[in-house]
Formats: sequence, C-alpha cells, structure tokens
Amino acid sequence: MSEKHSLLQVTPNRELVFTGPFTDVVTAHMTLKNTTSNPVCFKVKTTAPKQYCVRPNSGLLKTGDSKQITVMLQPLEGIPSDAGRHKFMVQSCVAPAEEVPDLEAIWKIVDPSELTYSKLMVTFVDKKDPASGDDNKTFTNVRHEDTFASAGQSHYYRELGNSFSASHSQQDGTVASLRKSLKSTIDEKEELQKKVSGLEQEIEVMLKKNRKLQQTQSDGGLADGYPTVQLFLMVLAALLFGLIMGHFIR
Repeated sequence: MSEKHSLLQVTPNRELVFTGPFTDVVTAHMTLKNTTSNPVCFKVKTTAPKQYCVRPNSGLLKTGDSKQITVMLQPLEGIPSDAGRHKFMVQSCVAPAEEVPDLEAIWKIVDPSELTYSKLMVTFVDKKDPASGDDNKTFTNVRHEDTFASAGQSHYYRELGNSFSASHSQQDGTVASLRKSLKSTIDEKEELQKKVSGLEQEIEVMLKKNRKLQQTQSDGGLADGYPTVQLFLMVLAALLFGLIMGHFIR
C-alpha cells in the first residue's frame, strides 16, 4: 500500500540539519503550511524523543496558515553514536467538522486510514576549529526503505512533548526505586548473616558444654544423661535452618 500524500507542505521536506559543536543546545527549524481547503491537525514525532525538544509539537492550521516549528537538539559530546536512527515525522489529519477543545483527543478518535505523514532524515555537521587542521565531519542519516504506510507502524515514531524533563523524571524515579529496593535487600542479608553468626556461636558453646558434660559423666561412671542437651542442639539447628529457608522463600 502506497503512502498517502501529506496534507501539509513541510519545509525542509527531506532533512533537518544540526550544526555543531554539540556541547550546547543546537536548533533547527521546519515550517508547516496548510495548502488544503480544510483545517489540518498536526503532531511532530521522532525516533529519539530523549534527544530533542520541539515547540510547538502539535497544533491546528487553518487553510493557508503556516507555522514555524523549532527543534532543539539537547547537548551532546559530538555526533551521537545512534545518529543513524534519528528521524522526524509530521503526522497530520483533517480536523473534525465540530470544534474539539482538546486537540490531543483527536489522535485517539481519528480513523488511522485518514492519517498522513511527512518524514525527515537528520544530518549532523560537526564543525571543527580551522586552526586545528581537522576537517568538518558530517553524518547524514541514510534513507532506508520505509514501510510506514499504516498507522499500525507509526509506533516506531514516539510522540515528542514540549519538554523531555518528564521522561527524565520518570527514569530517575525508577532508578531511585531500584536503588532503594537493592539497599533494603542488602540490609536484610546483613541482618540475616548476623543472626546466623550468633546462632552458630551459640551452637558451638552448647557443643563444648555437651562434650564437657559427656566427659564428666564418663569419668564418674554415670549413665548417659545428656539426651536433653542433644535434643536442644537439634532444635536450635532446625530453627537456624528454618530461619534461612524462610528468608529465601519470601
């Protein structure tokens, strides 16, 4: 199935160029123009949502209207190692006849067959200081064959918000939770080791007393009178085993 022609005129229509150095925010622009006879909704998506900030990333264009989109590449140390997967897509559809207060709701109710797309590659130009004698390095994202005709394939392009701080906050929260869980496990392990060590010491003391008692009874020619001590040691060992097994079964 061939890809539907986009409802919007996108400039540039093939690639976005980001010129380094990349140690600070690098900005590129694209312009969207509605050349149709209907109002059009749009949304900008990317394959690398953590690296870019787009303003505005969605909106509505009436017939003949145009909008400049600012795309900001977040600071990097040189050309990103995954530059080959950086792409942008402008998704568009005809706006509903009735007025919709929440534009985001449109993308949940629109028929996927009515969606159109414009895709852009990304080119990175890393400018070097002429005095250093190094040549400028350019990396152009190679265009691969796209089979991106249906909405079912559009999940490859993740939605890009006006800020990427929420994504980082969520990741930070996950890392903090994992660290807390790991610390709790380590603390429990250390506490269990202390209990095991204490029980082992108690068993060793009881064994010494038992051996001493046996020796005394043997010297005095008394009958065996220490089953109670042995039974206590067996119970203590069983408790120790149960404590260890109970901890790992939880």
